[in-house]
Amino acid sequence: MKVYDAVVLGLGTMGSASALELSRRQAAVIGFDHLRPPHGVGSHGGGTRVFRAGYAESPAYVPLVHRASDLWERLSQEFGTKLLTRSGLLTMGLESSAALCGIQHCADLRLMQIDRLSAEEIQYRFPAFQVPDDFVGLLETTAGWLDVDAAILGMQKRASELGAELCLDEGVTGWDMRPGEVVVRTARRKVHARRLVITAGPWTTQIMRDLSIPIRIVRKTFVWFDPLLPAEFAEGAIPIFGFPPNSFYGFPNIRGEGVKVAEHLGGEEIARPEEAWPAAEQDHASILETVARFLPGLARQPLADSQRIIKSATCLYSMTPDEHFLLDVHPKQSSIVFAAGFSGHGFKFAPLIGEVMADLALEGETQHPIDFLRWKEARRPIKADYS
Repeated sequence: MKVYDAVVLGLGTMGSASALELSRRQAAVIGFDHLRPPHGVGSHGGGTRVFRAGYAESPAYVPLVHRASDLWERLSQEFGTKLLTRSGLLTMGLESSAALCGIQHCADLRLMQIDRLSAEEIQYRFPAFQVPDDFVGLLETTAGWLDVDAAILGMQKRASELGAELCLDEGVTGWDMRPGEVVVRTARRKVHARRLVITAGPWTTQIMRDLSIPIRIVRKTFVWFDPLLPAEFAEGAIPIFGFPPNSFYGFPNIRGEGVKVAEHLGGEEIARPEEAWPAAEQDHASILETVARFLPGLARQPLADSQRIIKSATCLYSMTPDEHFLLDVHPKQSSIVFAAGFSGHGFKFAPLIGEVMADLALEGETQHPIDFLRWKEARRPIKADYS
């Protein structure tokens, strides 16, 4: 009977990264996912994600971002595919706003280069943006966007080449803890392993009921526009951008597939991932208002023209109460490690999370500075019925 070093439960973003890193360390790895990532019904849908180091959420993320940056560059070389495009990120708003103050504080504390632009400078350099005179912009030139599908598929492919057994379209039905091992069950087989790595995204709350993981699942919408003035939104013409209403953000017209925009704040809370519904016209209203206000070259004024919309899609945020991640060894079962609650800003850390999960699974500890992301009783679980 084969005994694996680790079973990875969930092979989306963090699970694929964890399986790859475990395989690099010559661990015997098997992974399961009830779907076939990448897909559009979890947390990684939408094709692209922002990469940034000016971290208003907390400067404690910055060393983790820097490590992730190095790892993304290495993966790009290894896969022969450009995963991280450094287009820059321009965050705009009142200078006194929490977002801009947070970014500037992070930059000052970590000695990062952030360029400050006046409203006049913003509109001169990037005519796609129409901003009030009292706005300023903070431009992080080393920020950019990540190719989601290429990253996940590349990590899965490389993990398999290194010996990982990745079982897609095969969900885990349960597991039993035994002295020195975990027995994982699917509809097709029973697998024995020394460690269980749980990277299940919005399914975490169902899978880890015993720990009452404090996660809310929030449905989010992306919208892609065919710009009225294509030259203003072309790759190389503008960076990734952000405006104050609902933390609105967007991307250049990548590969000519449309200008993708979304709102980080807001969205509908659901109890289970299966309850999510496809994007619909009523999801576009708030986004259209912001487009009309700040991006006149994207759709017609005074009201943004919904006919410029090419498509829309959804993804699911897994929100913790403090919006920081949860990375740790299970407090009751040392054979289980987990990564959860990425709260809409986790993708950029994926290869770093892979290293952390491999450390915790194989060594029980990690040298990465993740203490602020550990499970703590003070991070009180929310009360919700997931039955």
